[in-house]
Amino acid sequence: MEEKLYLAWLHSIWISQKKMHAIFSNGSHYKDFYEKLSPLALKLYHFSDIQIQWILERKQKLNLKKIDEKIKERWASIITYNDQEYPEFLKEIPNKPYIFYLRWEIDNTPKISVVWTRKITQYGMKVIENIVPGLSKYFVIVSWWAAGCDTEAHKCCLSLNHKTISVIWTWIDVDYPTGNKILYDNIVSSGGAVLSIFPVWEVGNPYNFPVRNEIVAWLSIGTLVIEAQKKSWTLITANLSLDLWKDLFVIPGDIFKWNSEWCNNLIKSWSAKLVTSVTDILEEYNFWIPDNKAEYKCIDISDPTEKNIYDLLLLESLSVDEIARKILLDVSTVTFKLSMMEVQGFIKKCFWWKYEIY
Repeated sequence: MEEKLYLAWLHSIWISQKKMHAIFSNGSHYKDFYEKLSPLALKLYHFSDIQIQWILERKQKLNLKKIDEKIKERWASIITYNDQEYPEFLKEIPNKPYIFYLRWEIDNTPKISVVWTRKITQYGMKVIENIVPGLSKYFVIVSWWAAGCDTEAHKCCLSLNHKTISVIWTWIDVDYPTGNKILYDNIVSSGGAVLSIFPVWEVGNPYNFPVRNEIVAWLSIGTLVIEAQKKSWTLITANLSLDLWKDLFVIPGDIFKWNSEWCNNLIKSWSAKLVTSVTDILEEYNFWIPDNKAEYKCIDISDPTEKNIYDLLLLESLSVDEIARKILLDVSTVTFKLSMMEVQGFIKKCFWWKYEIY
């Protein structure tokens, strides 16, 4: 971590993500580069005279101890392009970040982003309440951390103990909006994550929105648009999803409501799939959703461990590791029990190596 702190310091004095890729393409000599920072060293990487002046002036004023404290205070990890923890999807971005800051962790579990205009409506709230619970059983929900739809999508996932990821437009120590501070901590404590590619003390500006939206689009295999008005930032993510050949799902809306204008236009232009239930999304990924799972509770399973597993799968699809954690058994025992249950026709292995009721 100590070596990476030098990288965070370089980031905070306006060494851009693009320049970091060039400077450290042959190795992570962060401390050496920081300590030997000079006009000559910067000119080698084509910094202008004005940029060099700004960078060296900021280095003189930099409070290293305070940055270190901020990172530790938020328990933030510094992830670089060369780290194993760096998500595979992000490596595909043309302007991929060299460094980002992360609270908790991100794995390669499939993700779907849920985005919307900030001006929340009762219709949008009902959509979230009906779509997100079923969707978050199979996918990690990614959103923007803004007020409105994004906050509600995160809250919905947390109420069900499902993982959610927030990609923010400030640095990781800034709570924006301030009312989301508790939600921020709850996302992390529940096993989700908060991610930022912006340097320490970046309070956010409109230029950060498109960058943040690109990260959201790249992290996800698809995007669900709840509501979108004309000139909404939501359309940036929707258009990025289309440009990246990702799946785009849209909720239809009232033709007389301005919040539904661009959702309906996306459907009308055949750019997105119309969604009226979670099944419309899940069927795109070959999930089979039973009409009524209540009937499965009548099945007589004599083995207590298998019964515990079955009861868990009544609620959600789970991987072997997730089942083992929930029932406090080793993976090998759980794997054996799952095999026996498959043979008996109680369960089946579905998409992404998760199990569900047959």
